[in-house]
Amino acid sequence: MQDISTTTVEGLAGAPYLDKVTASSATAPASPATLSITGETDRVYTPASVETTLTVSEKGTPAFEIVRENLENVVVWNPWEEKAKGIKDFAPKDGWKEMLCVEAGQVAGWTKLEGGDAWEGGVTIKALL
Repeated sequence: MQDISTTTVEGLAGAPYLDKVTASSATAPASPATLSITGETDRVYTPASVETTLTVSEKGTPAFEIVRENLENVVVWNPWEEKAKGIKDFAPKDGWKEMLCVEAGQVAGWTKLEGGDAWEGGVTIKALL
């Protein structure tokens, strides 16, 4: 991303989330359907479906498509200026202006398997540039 202030994430509308910055839970609004990054962001979303497509756009132009398969959660993270200064290996220190982590996974809880069970999950990230 070239400018975090013009970056949005689409595909999380109506999803409950844990906001790790404010230590609170909420639900993403249905409108607007996009998430804008306007400050430190560290959220774990749990969309209704485990198979959804997310779109990361910059200046309204889709840049990346993220397809989740059997993964319950989506982490959206940007440390913003103050937190980036405190991360020793975060470089360059103003790199927070040009980065966004959007990561599919199983992070809000355990996936329990009984003996002989199997589980698969995956993510495909496609550059649209």
